[in-house]
Amino acid sequence: MHSHNVNLSVAPKTMPTTQSSFGRSTPCNGRLISLLRKQLGWTQSELAERAGFTERLIAKAEASQNIAATTLKIIAQTLSEAGTDVSTQDLSAEPAALAKLFFLSTYECGPHCLEVNSHFISNDIVVHFAGDPSVFPFSGTHSGIDAAKLAFAKFYEVIAPPKDHSEVENIQFISTGHGALVWGETWAHPIGMPMAAPMKFAIKMDFKDGLMTMFDSRFDTLEGAKLFEKLRNKS
Repeated sequence: MHSHNVNLSVAPKTMPTTQSSFGRSTPCNGRLISLLRKQLGWTQSELAERAGFTERLIAKAEASQNIAATTLKIIAQTLSEAGTDVSTQDLSAEPAALAKLFFLSTYECGPHCLEVNSHFISNDIVVHFAGDPSVFPFSGTHSGIDAAKLAFAKFYEVIAPPKDHSEVENIQFISTGHGALVWGETWAHPIGMPMAAPMKFAIKMDFKDGLMTMFDSRFDTLEGAKLFEKLRNKS
């Protein structure tokens, strides 16, 4: 975390402006706005003054409520000019919502989950699945969209997704600023080897400029290896 010298005597860029002065509203990444503001050592009032908005509007943005797209652009510019690494796309993409959308597509679209979500997937995405590649053919780090698609294809060659979406109700999707954490239990299992109990898992997704740049999936590799061993013995 970097520190910045903030000159609070600088006059605001514009007069305080209400959201109604701008156009179309959009969901915003309030968690990231708050994290970057605190990284700079600013209060909500100080960010509001520098961006030319009211403190009430900044509080609304940090609560991830709908904000005018042009307002987010000005907030992003204000934070960026102070030295933070942020873009308008970062502030207009709510990581937890994108993570849930992607996760649900893994049920509905299986190996095509990257393709159907291509509008928010980076061509430079890095996909990592935990485990030993000699046990799990999809395991390892896969860099770039083509390698990522191949990794998911290998995953669905050996893993059967749950038959319905009911378990998603108990899965947690939490924004972390530039990313999201997903964790819970799943009934996804090796094809031909149903499980007696669900398996715990955790996934970390990173986003940059509104695009997913990293997908890191962790699960109980020891239990998974036992299931694959039973499957091999069964066949």
